[in-house]
Amino acid sequence: MKNLFYISILLLGSNTFAQSLSDNSRGNGFNPAIGLNALTIYKNSSRDNDHDGFSLQEAELQFSADVDAYFRAEATFAVHKEHHEEGGEEEHGYAFEPEEVFAETISIPDFTVKLGKFYAQFGKYNMVHTHAQPFIYRGLVQEYMFGEEGLNEVGVSVSYLAPLPWYSDLTVQFLQPTNEELFVEDPHSITTVANLKNLWDLSESLTLEWGLSGLYFEEQAEKSTVLGTDLTLKWRPVKKGKYSSFVWSTEFIHKDVQGTNEVKNGGYSTFLRYQFAPRWFAQAQYEFLGVAKDESIADQNAYTALLAFVPTEFSAVRMQYDEIHDGEDRPEKRVSLQLSFSIGAHPAHQY
Repeated sequence: MKNLFYISILLLGSNTFAQSLSDNSRGNGFNPAIGLNALTIYKNSSRDNDHDGFSLQEAELQFSADVDAYFRAEATFAVHKEHHEEGGEEEHGYAFEPEEVFAETISIPDFTVKLGKFYAQFGKYNMVHTHAQPFIYRGLVQEYMFGEEGLNEVGVSVSYLAPLPWYSDLTVQFLQPTNEELFVEDPHSITTVANLKNLWDLSESLTLEWGLSGLYFEEQAEKSTVLGTDLTLKWRPVKKGKYSSFVWSTEFIHKDVQGTNEVKNGGYSTFLRYQFAPRWFAQAQYEFLGVAKDESIADQNAYTALLAFVPTEFSAVRMQYDEIHDGEDRPEKRVSLQLSFSIGAHPAHQY
């Protein structure tokens, strides 16, 4: 019933916005841009489970607009699969909930202040929504560190764009900790996240990005520390960028959780993406978990290959193969086929 209420509010809001646009043929800069992205997926795994077959992986409804001359706001609501146990049996269904709802400043030189619910600025891909992830799933390392939905909390964020010859952005965030992979929930506690991102133009066709991230939380006997670094090299020729491009990206994350649920483990992922023709991409990824870890934790690794056909920025078809070695007797082998499409406003993705 709660989900139906949320959906009704959104649909009513959409109709109101549409009516406002029709009443003013010239448009209004303060009317929100509305967009929808949907992911349909087919999955077949070597392990018997109830998740195989066709399903709706996720759908996102996004509203964004300038509030006034000082703030812009963004709200993203997601429909995604949900699994929970009831009466000893696993129940499957869909959940409808806010994914990101925040306002941020647009008038302070070199600074951006953001307040609301959002993905934490940690690493290269935690902030990226599902449809913009480099692969169909978040991956072994990301999911182990932050869970299936990533590190997403309510709080305040302050970013500073340094006056340097290259792009350098420092972000500090103070968040209400609720992530079960990292924290024991306490309404009176705060976790701190910091991220430094640097981007250099090595040539007209080549860029190098390097980032550092850290998270710290301490409340009585509970303590969590997560450290990470990432490196991304991108090449796209100026003259024939439609026909070929190349990306190499590597990320390392280590977490140390002390207290009720103690765990100490680190891992890295590295992938290559090569555009070999207009609209066609081939990708390969390797992931490993087991760096500076507790002796009781078994090593894990995963191999991934992906082929993508991307006609436009509004649609993509991706086929992916995963082989996951997670400590079981036999590795999981999985084939997935995903269709992604967007309608309405389609905001630019992060670099």
